[in-house]
Amino acid sequence: MSGELHIFAVSDSVGETAEKIAVASVLQFDIERSITRFSRVTKEDQVMQIINRAMDEDAIIIYTMVKPQLADFMENKAKENGVTAVNVMQPLFNAIQTKTGLEPTNIIGLTHKKDDEYFNRVKAIEYTIDHDNGINMDTIHEANLIILGLPRTSKSPLSMHLANLGMKVANFPIVMDTEIPKEIMELKGKVPMVGLTIDIDTLLELRKERARSFDLTQDIDSLDDLVAEELDNAYRIYAKLKCLVIDVTLIDIEEIASSITHKFNLPLKVSHHRF
Repeated sequence: MSGELHIFAVSDSVGETAEKIAVASVLQFDIERSITRFSRVTKEDQVMQIINRAMDEDAIIIYTMVKPQLADFMENKAKENGVTAVNVMQPLFNAIQTKTGLEPTNIIGLTHKKDDEYFNRVKAIEYTIDHDNGINMDTIHEANLIILGLPRTSKSPLSMHLANLGMKVANFPIVMDTEIPKEIMELKGKVPMVGLTIDIDTLLELRKERARSFDLTQDIDSLDDLVAEELDNAYRIYAKLKCLVIDVTLIDIEEIASSITHKFNLPLKVSHHRF
């Protein structure tokens, strides 16, 4: 058994996908390893150079070539020379083709193409940053989604996660004395709205940590009352706006985002990205 593992990550594009797969795979094995990336491999003689080197170094080849002719050439020549070569994209190509009945376009480098979806994503991220925590209310009507939330409900991380999917999101903080701004009230029934809340015990624990800096109002006798009033106010606001209310206490951001997009049937503009 060899004491060292060599993997060649080969692609007819930049090769980042093949390299990432190689890294994720070799980390599962307790062995000394090395990975070499070969990018822009578009000719048969280049393939042969890699195969010859793989023979010399006893390396495994993984490749993400989208051109069928070159991928077939790699597969056949590797077999002829006793080199292990794995086409990591072909099984998924086959599955998608079987499922949809469509043929792959075989266009190189689609994951690095800066198309309209890429720019939509950039605009969504910029908008979401500019409308974090209740700022820039004058353009909140341009949002695809408005998130209202109590402290520590992950309003900003959730907003940015959705922005990375191409949605323009504005978020607004809810505390005990919050009143609904007219800019949001006017959008009731026009823009999807979500109200985030958390378990009362969790919120109470957070408030206890900050109790020293709290100035309790005269009509509040205890911290428990303060937290209860804050939650009641939030629910009153959510009811008035007819928000979708989500308790985020034990739910991760991806699951919350999935619930929101499913509920409102929001169109996700998932952009091409660099792996």
